[in-house]
Amino acid sequence: MNRIFPEQLNHSLGQRLASLYYLTGQDPLLLAETRDLIIKHATEQGFDEKIDVQVDQSTDWDDLFERCQSMGLFFNKQVISLTLSENLTAALQTKLFELINLAHEDILLILQLPKFAKTNEKQEWVKKSLEIEPHLTIINCQTPTIEQLPRWVSHRVKIMGLTIEQEAVQLLCYSYENNLLALKQNLELLALLYPDHKLSFTRVKSVVEQSSIFTPFQWIDAILEGKEGRARRILEGLKAEDIQPVILLRTLQRELMVLLELSKPQQRLTSIDQPLLTHQLKENFDRLKIWQTRRHVYTMIFQRLTYRKLYEIIQQLAELERIAKLDFSNDIWDTLADISVKIAIGK
Repeated sequence: MNRIFPEQLNHSLGQRLASLYYLTGQDPLLLAETRDLIIKHATEQGFDEKIDVQVDQSTDWDDLFERCQSMGLFFNKQVISLTLSENLTAALQTKLFELINLAHEDILLILQLPKFAKTNEKQEWVKKSLEIEPHLTIINCQTPTIEQLPRWVSHRVKIMGLTIEQEAVQLLCYSYENNLLALKQNLELLALLYPDHKLSFTRVKSVVEQSSIFTPFQWIDAILEGKEGRARRILEGLKAEDIQPVILLRTLQRELMVLLELSKPQQRLTSIDQPLLTHQLKENFDRLKIWQTRRHVYTMIFQRLTYRKLYEIIQQLAELERIAKLDFSNDIWDTLADISVKIAIGK
């Protein structure tokens, strides 16, 4: 089982076209470019029929099975692309197992999934996938994080034949976080505007616009990681996107209750002014089924908060929700910003 990023796909395809690919993640640009590149290479190798299926309750599985078992009158090889939902029911897994079991050298399967977890590897349809295609390739099409984005921009610039100043890379990352499509379009515009293909900070700044897209969970992570400035910026972005503040309030409440459960003392506290306890943190992570990729985010806040501070913030959020429900005209954004800072800096 090979796990790669989209920028590694061209090299992988140059070595060998596999018969089965998993595309995992939800970034529209990465999914579209990855799928198109696989199909381009497949077409060059004689795959002349393409079928796209959005899998739902009305999917005609019998038709798909028949296509795998019969040759067409006007085509010899087929690419079958399935877009799956996150909820892979037992019935759906059975259908996938049957479809994969029918695969042969004239069928190329592309399965697009929102995510692919460790638990998926134990499912029978995945095991069958590895039997059919030992070189099964999983391509991570998740939007790059803010830490990963500079590398993505630098790679994109390089394959476009451009050179770019590091400050310009940082400006693009700041302006187009979570919006790779807009970032790609901006780079294409810059390539047209400057035939010498040299992107300075001044040149990029002249055409750049603020097009970052944020989620409530990125706001939460910034708070827990103690990144006060980033938390404020994301909150402003969410406000501009007309996200309901009550949604953010409740999301933060849930996260703080998780934090409280993670630090739950096994015996009476000597003082509520002591920092959150961490001596059973790993066991609590496992018990609450916190993803490995998020555990460090929680860990970073433990030394910044005491039990008193945590209780006070939880009470403040409860009061804020009460006010929001009684007075719909009340602007709670400023209070949310203040709470963000309080948690981020631990005061």
